[in-house]
Amino acid sequence: PNFSSSNNLHCHAANMRVGGGRDRRHAAPNVDNIHIARRVQHAVTGLVLLVVSHIIPPYPVGCLLLLMATAVFYSIHKKRVQDPKWDEWYLQKFGSLLRNHERGEWEVVDLHNNMQCKRRRKSIPELPGAFYFLLGAALSTFLFPATVARTSVLVLSLSDPIAGLVGSWFTGKGCNIAWKQLLSRANAPSEGGPSVAGSFGFVVSTILCTYVYIPSTNSTRSAMLSFYSRLFIGVVASLTEAVGGRHFPFVGRMVDDNLLIPLVVGCLICWIDADG
Repeated sequence: PNFSSSNNLHCHAANMRVGGGRDRRHAAPNVDNIHIARRVQHAVTGLVLLVVSHIIPPYPVGCLLLLMATAVFYSIHKKRVQDPKWDEWYLQKFGSLLRNHERGEWEVVDLHNNMQCKRRRKSIPELPGAFYFLLGAALSTFLFPATVARTSVLVLSLSDPIAGLVGSWFTGKGCNIAWKQLLSRANAPSEGGPSVAGSFGFVVSTILCTYVYIPSTNSTRSAMLSFYSRLFIGVVASLTEAVGGRHFPFVGRMVDDNLLIPLVVGCLICWIDADG
């Protein structure tokens, strides 16, 4: 009997069962649903962290806890990259919140025609946005005063998902345009990504978020901002959100916006407040 041919058919069948590399049991859900679920989870996580920051000191206790959570998250990610069982568990628990490049793919290969099949990585999943969210929050509590750190995390928690929701809503109404489409040529097909309406929503949301912890007049708090300073922070943070995690020619992929946004907002607040 042709055992080699039989084994190849067996491996091919196994490969088909995992959908050519991606296990169909954990196939990506509907795009609209995944965006909404991820945005809600994004906002809720940030708001929970802010509530906790009023219960325990943001620094050093809160910072250490966030760093520990970030390290655990990274360890789980590395484990799922190497172990199919860990990856299956991870996708069962969190697959509905992952983007395609955060899921990764497996393929089934024949090991030297020895009647054995093995799964190996076809594509390695990238670190999810939640990792950079935790890291950004941890660095903010380490680098900035509590008021500034809380403002930075609040902007990250609300402005980012609001930009996505506003952009999606206006796109659905047919009155929105992606920045990539606008800056390339008028008749270029839209490929999603940051949009004009989404960026406007981000700016407005950021301005409102800064009023929660930072006053416009003299007070005992650690920072003070005028309306135009808030507008400037909103515009720069919106640009940061637009370029974060994107791939650019000659530059490569930018750092994830979940890490960049709180650091940029915090640095701008400290710089403007010190300059004022």
